[in-house]
Amino acid sequence: MSDLTPEQRVQRNSLAVMTHPKYRPLGGIIMMGKTTVEEDAAQCPTAYTDGFNVVYGAAYIATLRDEEIRFLILHESMHKALRHLTTWLWMWKEHPELANMACDYVINLLLFLSDEGTRFILMPSQGCLDMRFKDMDAGEVYRMLKQEKESGKGGGSGEGFDSHKWEVAKDQTPAEAAAIGDEVKRALQQGALLVGKLGGDVARAVSDILKQDKDWREELWEYITHLCGGRDISTWRRPSRRSVDSGNYTPSYYSESVGRIVIAVDTSGSITGKVIAAFLGTVMNIAESVKPELIDLLYWDSQVAAHEKYGEGQYDTVLASTKPKGGGGTSPSCVSTYLSAKGIRPECIIILTDGAVGSDWGQGWTAPVLWCLVDNKRTTAANGRTIHLREG
Repeated sequence: MSDLTPEQRVQRNSLAVMTHPKYRPLGGIIMMGKTTVEEDAAQCPTAYTDGFNVVYGAAYIATLRDEEIRFLILHESMHKALRHLTTWLWMWKEHPELANMACDYVINLLLFLSDEGTRFILMPSQGCLDMRFKDMDAGEVYRMLKQEKESGKGGGSGEGFDSHKWEVAKDQTPAEAAAIGDEVKRALQQGALLVGKLGGDVARAVSDILKQDKDWREELWEYITHLCGGRDISTWRRPSRRSVDSGNYTPSYYSESVGRIVIAVDTSGSITGKVIAAFLGTVMNIAESVKPELIDLLYWDSQVAAHEKYGEGQYDTVLASTKPKGGGGTSPSCVSTYLSAKGIRPECIIILTDGAVGSDWGQGWTAPVLWCLVDNKRTTAANGRTIHLREG
């Protein structure tokens, strides 16, 4: 192997991964974007991805065995497949080191378990690996690491063998991020078809991606940031003049801080406090990134039972200070009626409910509505957009 250049070794091992029965579904992901081997160690000490392209450091590749290179190739590909750099951008903005570690813990454990002792892949020695993070996503790992760090218990160990170009993901427009997401989806679907034709044992690290529904946290993140992300904000309070002239009411786009967001939580008794806490925690983490001027938190059943307001700098206090109220019937129209009566015209409205509302999906909404339905996969809201959450 010593007669091969680092670039040739990357190419050779990429081919080995793409033709391996367990990992061939990731072939499209591996080929997606541009792969570069950087000779300047100062520019790339190990390896990195921006969520689409991958760069390997030539000097680092020279220190690795083939099975370690294969692990590295799969590691970078999993960052792309799981869309880590867009889904968890808020973590990087809050704590870059812990964000990097959280994403690496998730991927390394998936790959370690997928190998099943064959040693086709082997994690480089400095990687982050911890069995207690089994079945967790990067957000859950991050919260554990953050709590441990704040309590003086360490907050994880392992420097990691790659870096992540979050800055590139941060500067993507919503359209660019969506296009990459579509390409990732197509690549995985094509990989699934390939396995169906050729047979073979799909590793857990791959099959989990192909089988799972998109994580609701990712969908919620995409919805809020793409609709309300500081640059190119879409606003239904000020329609596009061109669209009005043509008779079509569509949002205009302009650059300023995000306005008001309404979060409306169904407290009729069908949703557990655990789900509400997880939901609010995710929303408030996203709010720390997009920084809305105001969040109106409503608790409702057959009427709006409580209305709490939180401004910038208060989002991290919500879980400790909020006081859910309600417990009666379930009537989403009480939310649209309440907003209209109070003259509240937000950038968007996000509603958490079990969706057992009959034909009552509210009316007269003055902003885009996202319905987050808990354990009700068969139901789609009659208006707005629907995502599905699972209890636990």
